[in-house]
Amino acid sequence: MVDLTKTGIGKKIAGTRAAATLAVLLAATSVTCDLFSNPRTSRYQTSGAALDVAVRNDTLAVAQGDSGLLLLDISDPKSPREIRRLVLFSRCGNLALGDSVVYVSVSSGAYAYFLPSGGRSRLDPQGDSQAVTALLKDSARLFMAAADGVSIFDITSPGVPIPAGFIPLAGYPTGLARRDSRLFVSLRDWGVRVLNILPGDSFVLDTLQLGKHNRAEGVTMSAGGYCIISQGDSGIVVYYSPTADTVRYEAAAGDKNTATYAAAATDGVQEVSIYSADSCSVAVNKLTNRRGDVSFSGEADFVQFTGFSRRICRGGNGYVYTASGDAGVYIIRE
Repeated sequence: MVDLTKTGIGKKIAGTRAAATLAVLLAATSVTCDLFSNPRTSRYQTSGAALDVAVRNDTLAVAQGDSGLLLLDISDPKSPREIRRLVLFSRCGNLALGDSVVYVSVSSGAYAYFLPSGGRSRLDPQGDSQAVTALLKDSARLFMAAADGVSIFDITSPGVPIPAGFIPLAGYPTGLARRDSRLFVSLRDWGVRVLNILPGDSFVLDTLQLGKHNRAEGVTMSAGGYCIISQGDSGIVVYYSPTADTVRYEAAAGDKNTATYAAAATDGVQEVSIYSADSCSVAVNKLTNRRGDVSFSGEADFVQFTGFSRRICRGGNGYVYTASGDAGVYIIRE
């Protein structure tokens, strides 16, 4: 597979204010405009509704629904530059991004787009459902969640991904996350399954119990071992996995009166910033875990955001990116 960072394309890729501030934002015609001074936030207006975002190195991919796939150079996050625009003949939604390939779901199934050639391969879920709900890749596999389970594809060889397995799951999978040899699958009607994804294994190790709330709209894993689950009307729940084989409840956070659909987290063990999003805002909470004493404290609440569409991701450049529907992409400095 071509390393995009070495190609010609790769070199190009290489607290709340007053209501008047919001009015200025919505009336602005420039591509980006500042909202807050701390943390610094800007907005990129996409040509179509931003439904998902994914970051790889200095590249931001944006699924724009009926307007196709957009690739942006975010080496200067406050001033994203368009690199490439791919027209899809079906509505695109979920994303996973590699060095030289973009995986994107469409109305039925998904495609792998190879860069810089522009070639593509069709990918179909291996269960009965063709409605893709989440995509996740690591160095060897692509995981594709659909309404009835998770399909696994081998991506170790250049070219078309090879079907490598299927995990049937009841409860409607809504999100995927990965840490070490564990795959976390959020289920809207059940909770979260934790799977062993070592070669030859695909079985349930444990289940994250959400107390009286079992609805899981998405899942995020931090490098420090925190599992952040967005629960829709029940806010978010945070678990900590001290070892690979045990998962225990530690703490909960989030607005219980607001539907929370997405979450992202900074790396860390003792201190982690957790970004949660709902239909109109992004809230930032700080988790502190020192000698088993776990606590949460609010850092910011951006209630002025508009059009949020349930997707948020963290880049490796110290910024968090949101897919905010017709409002485009919000860019938040950590």
